[in-house]
Amino acid sequence: SNYERTYRENYTQLLNYLAFELEASVSDQLSFVGRIHHRSGAFGTYSGVKEGSNAYLLGLRYRWGQDPIPAQIAEVPPPLGCPDPDRANRQPLLTLNEELEEITLGTGGKQTVQPVQPLAQSRYAGMSPAEQEAMREQAIAMIDQRISSIQLQQRLTIDRRFGSNGEFADLSNNDVQERAKYGSVRPDQLPSYGKAQLIDGQISRWRIQASQVSISPDGWEAKRMGFTNDPFTPAQTRIDAEDVIAKEQPNGDILIESARNRLIVEERLPIPVSRTQRITKEEEVENRWVFGIDNDDRDGFFVGRTLRPIQLNPKTLLSLQPQLLLQRAVDGTTKSYVKPGSSIDSNKVSQPTTAGDLFGLEAELTSELWGWTAEANADISTFNPDNFANGSRFWGELKKTIDLPLLGDVKARLFSAYRYKAYNGSLGETDVYSAFGSFLEKRGAFSVGKLSNNYIWRIGAGNYQAEQFESENLTDLWRANFYGSLNSSYSIWRGEPAALTPQEAYRYSPVAIVPGLAFRTNINTLLAAYGDGERQTTISLSGGPSLTLGTFSKPFLDYTQLSITGGGTLKQGSSPFDFDQAIDLGTLGLGVTQQIAGPLVINAGVGLNIDPASEFYGDVIDSNIELRWQRRAYDFGFYFNPYEGIGGFRFRLNDFNFTGTGVPFVPYNPSNELDNRPF
Repeated sequence: SNYERTYRENYTQLLNYLAFELEASVSDQLSFVGRIHHRSGAFGTYSGVKEGSNAYLLGLRYRWGQDPIPAQIAEVPPPLGCPDPDRANRQPLLTLNEELEEITLGTGGKQTVQPVQPLAQSRYAGMSPAEQEAMREQAIAMIDQRISSIQLQQRLTIDRRFGSNGEFADLSNNDVQERAKYGSVRPDQLPSYGKAQLIDGQISRWRIQASQVSISPDGWEAKRMGFTNDPFTPAQTRIDAEDVIAKEQPNGDILIESARNRLIVEERLPIPVSRTQRITKEEEVENRWVFGIDNDDRDGFFVGRTLRPIQLNPKTLLSLQPQLLLQRAVDGTTKSYVKPGSSIDSNKVSQPTTAGDLFGLEAELTSELWGWTAEANADISTFNPDNFANGSRFWGELKKTIDLPLLGDVKARLFSAYRYKAYNGSLGETDVYSAFGSFLEKRGAFSVGKLSNNYIWRIGAGNYQAEQFESENLTDLWRANFYGSLNSSYSIWRGEPAALTPQEAYRYSPVAIVPGLAFRTNINTLLAAYGDGERQTTISLSGGPSLTLGTFSKPFLDYTQLSITGGGTLKQGSSPFDFDQAIDLGTLGLGVTQQIAGPLVINAGVGLNIDPASEFYGDVIDSNIELRWQRRAYDFGFYFNPYEGIGGFRFRLNDFNFTGTGVPFVPYNPSNELDNRPF
């Protein structure tokens, strides 16, 4: 459609699409259809487009043909030791020689499939859903799960994000969490989002079930196999795979392929997933495709492919991720760079794209040099020679742990950067055009009674070329600084969690929720001196209580978490730079997490500038709201951060470590009676 192109100041052909359809059936083949269409941008994601257009459709729909015959899949009967009414009547699986003999004799090698009694014909058909669910709960409670010591390890996350935050656009989520660890105390409901990546994380431990596995020197295969990340039975999530073949690759990786893979959620929702997975020797499931959004450097949506790392020598590894900038290609223009030949601090302008503007690259080089660990990174958003200098970001470091008298082990770092993104509260995003220097750093933790503490101190010096405070002009100065931070947490009251069973503590949450009241504090100081004689000294104190009520084990309003944090900063002097200017001297953070009903949870937080002397007094400096469906093995939800202008949909599978074997988890319906069904 050219509607947006003709009538709107900002336009694009790549938009979000939403349709609502109502169908009234007249017969099996004929029906009336009404549909409403809506197209729009999201938070200005697509070339700044926030508006959209609507349309409607009325018509008749005619269907012909027949539904495809469902494919018969191999059954996974209960293993020995589990109730199995059909065990005496079940035909054993044929070996390869027996199948060939059956084919030769004309039977085709096919085994009779036992008919399954429909649920509607069982004695459960007359029960209400509530009665059936109550019986199911009783049956689950009777299962000996055979596991203990359950621990949440990590998460495999699928995150479809709209918008882009300049705050941590160059950092992974783990890096963002590490940086936030030693800063001012914030409500847990105010997360900082790192680099937008469609799939992140891993599942390191799977439970596997199959009726028969054929093992050979090359690998193994199975007619049907189940995988689950859930330590309990029945599993809330599992993967159902058919015709599974696993082979070891020359480099030691294991390649698993199947004819069909489905992620089955709560035994109700089957989701097709990739039929090929590669497990490396480190037992990490790789995902090489990257789908991201970068509005600042790449004009929106792009697709990347992480190539297999290249071993340049025994100590040097090169990782490459070439990218195709799809939205820039669709729009035909780019607004990410200044006019070629102009100053780097000039305003960005719209330019027609060339072939080089449609490709990007992220690269990482790691090595060891003279006992130092070396790391270099490149983020290139264009290969157009006219824009290359303004479309590239580079940073690197050399680091080594050294033993100093009285101080013990200290980490030494040498760093350099070119066009590195920084973020500074109410001032927003700023660029450090170039920097190099070194610093020493030490981290540690200690406890005093119930008081838990961790700390960091850092001292260093470097040369920086960056934007001036209250000006977009660049200034080039040396900077020496010391930073120290101490986090403390004190448990004022601690209750008891619910029983550690799948129907109590682990019903909705991957960790047992413990009621309690804790108080967290952070005190940090920054001393900085600059080459022009300026000085900046700050001392900041922040803290607040976090109250948890309920155990998240009951169906309604059984989990509430309230967080209140406040902070103040005493400042002397001023920085000539934008990126380290102490700006938000008084802050207030509020956060709440509330179970609404069952697994449905709302999570919201807001941060405010409450410094009366600041021109940003009363402004929101951070915000976040999330509506989440949370279960033990998975969760999904929608989130929106109005302050940073980003939002999206997130689905997560939880990765557990535990002791024990668990019990079989693939459901099985007895062919003649359902009275003995375990769940």
